[in-house]
Amino acid sequence: MVKGSGKGWLRRKKGATLFCWRNADAVERSRVIGSAGMDDKTAWAKIGELGLDKQLADTDSCSVTFGELAEKYLTKYPFNKQSTKDLYEQVIRNVLMPKWTDAVALNVKASELKSWLLSLDVSDCTRGKYRARMSHIYEWAKSEELIPEFVQGTNGIVSSNPCARVKGPEFSQESDYEALTLEVEDTFKLLSEIKGKNGEYEIALLVATCGFRISEALGLRWRDIVWDKGYARIRQTYVHSTVQEGAKTRLSRSRVEVTHLALSVLATWKRESMYSADDDYVFPSIKLAGKKPRTGTMLVQDYIRPAAIRAGILIEKKSELFSKEGDRLSRFGFHNLGRHSLASFLMDEQANPAVVQAIMRHSQMDMTLYYAHSSKKQKRAALDNYAQHIVPAQTLRVPLRVPASA
Repeated sequence: MVKGSGKGWLRRKKGATLFCWRNADAVERSRVIGSAGMDDKTAWAKIGELGLDKQLADTDSCSVTFGELAEKYLTKYPFNKQSTKDLYEQVIRNVLMPKWTDAVALNVKASELKSWLLSLDVSDCTRGKYRARMSHIYEWAKSEELIPEFVQGTNGIVSSNPCARVKGPEFSQESDYEALTLEVEDTFKLLSEIKGKNGEYEIALLVATCGFRISEALGLRWRDIVWDKGYARIRQTYVHSTVQEGAKTRLSRSRVEVTHLALSVLATWKRESMYSADDDYVFPSIKLAGKKPRTGTMLVQDYIRPAAIRAGILIEKKSELFSKEGDRLSRFGFHNLGRHSLASFLMDEQANPAVVQAIMRHSQMDMTLYYAHSSKKQKRAALDNYAQHIVPAQTLRVPLRVPASA
């Protein structure tokens, strides 16, 4: 007789929340315990109230399925942010579980897993993230003693996590995406083309000049701005239509220096805004009567990208975006306008790298360097300077002439 799988799991289906478990014969059973809107905490309390937990047999790690581990992981893992859980859950439910839900976790072969991952029509970076998400579930399950640390493999004792044996360059999580950075004059043109009158220009200027993440700027309340000292505190962020307490990282919680220009513009906006009380959002949604901030994706779609197109920074062809140099762009938004362009400008201006790192609020210099893309002008100037050193102009056998068509 195969034992059941422990504490069971929750499933939302057809407008209802179901409690699922396997009986002593490993047959899946389920019972509706409430509507699909019931949260996990309430659901588990209802399960205890109904005594459903008493119907379960003891846990047998040798028969537990990946789907059961995934459900328990999503229910119990202490995610720091709801937005992080949402991202993980999207991959787990939409990618991993359709394939592996019914597979006994300890029977998943690394070779089979690798073949499946390679069959997916995604980038190496995305494929690597899928493997990492699945691996995290296995490692968590080991730490919770839901599965053993090691199992007997064909060549000896191996980790019970099959993802640990899925290796290769096809699973690199390093993205080949290179963000478009703006020259100073392009940023000026973009800002000049923003037509909104409800804080759109103000938030774009704040992001462009101070290094705010858009989630941080949207989460700002008026009380977070310390006017006399010229900085703002990051107390909450706005991600996936949810206000989340705290910041992205420990360093993100530090104060953000706000330029005199941005402070002046924000002071004017405060006088004009319908919502200017200390607890009001700096960039509130008018449609929601100020109860929530504006939505970043809508601001990009309705104001930032159209302004960039009018400024000649972006070119739109058949619903696709291209840079003015003709490179196709997969995305363009506040991150390009702000953090990428700002870091690049500061590094090009020979700012102290430690100062740039502090402005960006990165824990590692490597991340700051990732954001700092040398501008085309700076690269050309550096190359011309080198060329002049190895072949001074006065030694050229033929005078330099630039074709009229160039």
